[in-house]
Amino acid sequence: MKGVAAEAATGWIESTRANESVLLACPCCREAIAPEVKCCTGCGRTFSRTERSQLDFRLQLGQVVAREFAYTPLAYDRLMDVPLSPETRCPETRNRYQGPIPHHLTADQISYIPQARIGDRALDLGCGSGIHRQVLEGLGYCYLGVDYVGGAADHLIDAHAMPYGDEQFALILSVAVLEHLAQPLFALQEVFRVLRPEGYFVGTVAFLEPFHDNSFFHFTHVGLWHALRTAGLAVETIMPIRGWHVARAQVEMGFGARWPRWFTWLLTKPFAAAVGWYAALGRLCGRDCARHERGAVFARHAGAFYFVARKESSRGA
Repeated sequence: MKGVAAEAATGWIESTRANESVLLACPCCREAIAPEVKCCTGCGRTFSRTERSQLDFRLQLGQVVAREFAYTPLAYDRLMDVPLSPETRCPETRNRYQGPIPHHLTADQISYIPQARIGDRALDLGCGSGIHRQVLEGLGYCYLGVDYVGGAADHLIDAHAMPYGDEQFALILSVAVLEHLAQPLFALQEVFRVLRPEGYFVGTVAFLEPFHDNSFFHFTHVGLWHALRTAGLAVETIMPIRGWHVARAQVEMGFGARWPRWFTWLLTKPFAAAVGWYAALGRLCGRDCARHERGAVFARHAGAFYFVARKESSRGA
């Protein structure tokens, strides 16, 4: 009984997924949520379940949540040297995953995700249909899928105000989500808060993909790098997603047709070849050879970027 009382006092509840518990906190005032009645112990707001038994933590329309935000000036008169990497396999062995690869990830991208330790929790931020669950559970994580809508999510949330206590997750995966948030810097502060020290934040963001599904912000590699650093995260790598250049993104997403991927690859192959020749010519004849390095050129024509960032212990403290 003492253990049950302690859990109730701190807001621990059992998730709808097996063998997982997470500390819930009010998305408005961040006070603990009483597990039995799903009521905030601070502001008194109650949280309901949907017909599919999903806990609904979304903010109400018109509601205002205020957070502190700091701005650090940059030297805008100089070109920002943001390191880019080609999409390659992680140089160190971080996991032993050998399962199926979902549509929006590659084996090289998954190689950057650390293997879970016992009890590690992973948050699939913007889980969609839940296609990443098998990967994260295959890596040993206790899975929690969240989204604003959708039947596959355990919790319905607004990413700008997450209903979780500080430092709850060892990994946060965010695939094609940040571009659909009205205040991505605001949401990244929440990512930093709920991520535990030495935890990883990995995912993808759109760059030259066409407008789709309420796209608010598409990120350049400089913008992505600065957004992650502004949130307090240490950027490990940013990569243009291999083969996903502007022409292919426009063909696959802009026309709205579900063509086979091999067909869109073949159809846009001349563009990719032309970019490669353009880069080679620039290195040969251009004044700024670094600008025409193959990786830099493909970054300027990328459809999306893959990123890996980490919350350092010193920053978490």
